[in-house]
Amino acid sequence: MIPHDLTQSIKVSLKTANGQLGFILSKIDDEDQVENILLQLKAVQAMLAKTTYELLDETYRKALAEKISSAYQSCPGNCGNEETIERLRTLFPEFKLEEVPEKLREARTVEGELKKFLSEKSLDTPSPRN
Repeated sequence: MIPHDLTQSIKVSLKTANGQLGFILSKIDDEDQVENILLQLKAVQAMLAKTTYELLDETYRKALAEKISSAYQSCPGNCGNEETIERLRTLFPEFKLEEVPEKLREARTVEGELKKFLSEKSLDTPSPRN
């Protein structure tokens, strides 16, 4: 699910943050290192925020867009999830990154319900939308 290049980037960031945390742990009792410790803590914070953003934006936001698009194309108009699909489709650009994993779970639920609906109705392909 996570692209290889993003996985590598995340690993590098986490290893770097781990090294910075190691420095902090080794110097925490040294009063002369207070400024360095604070600087390293801020650097770790920034790196984790950047890594979190990259993961959410690159992976989950794209997956959510794909699920919403697929659901929109697959619902023949009477699938029982029209309102949810339309809400997700309309609000997608406004979702905060922290909301994306929750919305992705919601889209996956809709996808499962759509598959069941299409199977029960023996519909192999979606009907054209007007």
